[in-house]
Amino acid sequence: MIHFAARRGVRALGVLLLVAVLAMSTPMMLPGSPALAALGLEATDEEIAAFNDKYNLGADPFTRLWNWLDGLVHGDLGTSIITDAAVTGQLAERLPVTLELVLVSLAVALVIALPVALRAAWRPGSVLDRVSQVLAFVLLSMPGFVLGMLLIYLFAVVLRVLPATGWVPFSEDPLGHLTHLILPVTTMALAEAAVYLRALRADADEVLDSTYIHAAQARGMKPARLLLARALRPASLPLVTLVGLNLGMALGGTLVVETMYAIPGMGRYVSTAIGQRDYPVIESTTIILAAAMVTATLLVDLSYRLIDPRIAHVARS
Repeated sequence: MIHFAARRGVRALGVLLLVAVLAMSTPMMLPGSPALAALGLEATDEEIAAFNDKYNLGADPFTRLWNWLDGLVHGDLGTSIITDAAVTGQLAERLPVTLELVLVSLAVALVIALPVALRAAWRPGSVLDRVSQVLAFVLLSMPGFVLGMLLIYLFAVVLRVLPATGWVPFSEDPLGHLTHLILPVTTMALAEAAVYLRALRADADEVLDSTYIHAAQARGMKPARLLLARALRPASLPLVTLVGLNLGMALGGTLVVETMYAIPGMGRYVSTAIGQRDYPVIESTTIILAAAMVTATLLVDLSYRLIDPRIAHVARS
């Protein structure tokens, strides 16, 4: 297990290094000069050179990456070209917001998907099975912004029980924080639950047809224990893959939800930086999001062997 983790860790570092070099190459790949965009067309060569030196834009990608890593060690991820604010401070404020959205929506999605998928697989063709499959298909077919607008219209406009937009920190008002969290989390969780439900339902149906499941059922094992103790573990491998990959991608994919609900998270921050060609922000966020994705993938690979140790013996044979 240790050797496997070490090999995968080295591969992950290689992938992350490649992504980091590409991120540091963005000022060279995109047309136009960020210095001219910030200083104006009348800027002198001396002003442009000073601007590039200030924001570390004139060096080659490897030198820029080395300087970025040196700053990372000291807690400095650069300075925004547009706002002249430290990227570290901005990320420290926004990253926890996005992490909360992603983790809470993941938990809610699993709470919805796990019992429904297992129960539907236990009774294929039942009303629950048919209704859940139809709802999952509808949710998968519906863009996130459409689902979000429907939820806003129903709960904020018609029923007027939840706020449509905005964000309240938990430290200021716990109840207000919760009420502002419900709609964005529901928007993300329903779409995720549909994916998890379909994946787990299909694999659980196959597992429940196995000989050892029929044997346990013949011995009188109760359905709830049979599903949780015998069927869930072997049926959950594809689900673990989906959860891990979705967790990594969701950190960078919250743009729609954060924009729709006016949430000050990473998604809006990255979107604004891309529109303004704020390279220090783009580079730092790209590397951080890539690190999250690589870490999630590595954890998925390691969790496979914890869920089903037979995978290690198959890999060695």
